Amino acid sequence: MLATPLIIFSLASTALSLSVPHYARARGPFYAREDSPPDQDLFDSCPGGPGSDKLERADKCTLINIVNNANVRKFAVLGDPQLNCGGATEDITVQLGGEQTVSQTTTVSANVGFTLPEGLSIGGGVETSDSTSTTISKTISFAVPPGKQAVFVAGTAHQSQTGNVQVNYADRQFGHFIWFTGSTITKLTPVANDVEFDVHQSDCGTDPRDLSAYNK
Repeated sequence: MLATPLIIFSLASTALSLSVPHYARARGPFYAREDSPPDQDLFDSCPGGPGSDKLERADKCTLINIVNNANVRKFAVLGDPQLNCGGATEDITVQLGGEQTVSQTTTVSANVGFTLPEGLSIGGGVETSDSTSTTISKTISFAVPPGKQAVFVAGTAHQSQTGNVQVNYADRQFGHFIWFTGSTITKLTPVANDVEFDVHQSDCGTDPRDLSAYNK
């Protein structure tokens, strides 16, 4: 007598499981679609870019899915190099330094096969109208030894952020108003007043502006 109810319950459970729809795993709103236009065209259509023959000009491009990286320090030459390469046997005292504006830079991940166009405008992240550039100015007196050349260098701390780019259009492009790049970009934004100075000396006959020892 107990077998029949068990069979009915089993069949009912099977029917119930078949009636429940199967849902794919939810995906976040910010991902690159499989039918997306090429990333290079998306970047080219951003404000400041050269434009794309596949897409209209985007209204705006914004950094999303942001990852905050450790700050990095980028060194640059401040002023002109001074040389003691004329055969002198004593030090020459010179003025080193000058003024330079350090601006925000944006680079795309190295394995995508293209570079970002100059002048591209991508908002978001730590960017504000006041933080995209900073001006450095300093001069010092320095004694350059014989056979050496010297240049003043400034190392500015940059906040590093990596993410994808959301591209917004006024009209539908391939069926959508918004597209997302699969490629990631890195924005380096200078941190005002976080600067280290140094004098870079090198041998006469070498490139005095070569800062590869600083920017590794």
